[in-house]
Amino acid sequence: MKNIIPAITMLFCGIILINACAVSKNSIVILKSDSENLNPLPAVCFVQLNDGSTKQYTSLKLITGVLTTPYLLADDKIIINTKDIKAYQDKNGYAVCAKLLISKKNSYVAVETLPGFAVKVLSGKLNVYCRKYYNGANSVQEYFLQHGIDGDIVAFSGDVLKSMVKEDAKALEYFNSKLKVSPKSKKMLATVQIFNNGLLLTSN
Repeated sequence: MKNIIPAITMLFCGIILINACAVSKNSIVILKSDSENLNPLPAVCFVQLNDGSTKQYTSLKLITGVLTTPYLLADDKIIINTKDIKAYQDKNGYAVCAKLLISKKNSYVAVETLPGFAVKVLSGKLNVYCRKYYNGANSVQEYFLQHGIDGDIVAFSGDVLKSMVKEDAKALEYFNSKLKVSPKSKKMLATVQIFNNGLLLTSN
């Protein structure tokens, strides 16, 4: 009898301990679930408007057509007109409007973006933007350079690039080299990658 009582006591303690662990585990799951609901994943897509505000969306689509003025459709129901947009980010990348680009060329017939907008293709100390537009029957690419996040976005030229990478001897040496790269934009992009990363990277 003396041996049975301690055994029964230990059995009850074990059952209580298992139940306590189960309740604790369920509580953790519930708390985690509530936390996830209170803090949803941030939206990938956003629009920066001319009034300075930024609005986030779960989806953003470029709508174009022969008889349609291009616009963005947010969350499959909200129409955002080009004239109201300073910049936007969709699944294809971050794009800025023509008003932010310092260029002698103006284009209102774009490829893959809203008319006149340029997409960021490289990020870092030196950013590169590319604007694709139709020049007659062909698609043309125009590149822009920006020093830091607040610098002017200036049309690419050899002199502009040299002035922006002048403190990096390795990048400047590569750009000034007689190495022939086709198309010429690849050499510019490689130079910017050297400047941003300190080494030469390949890009398609």
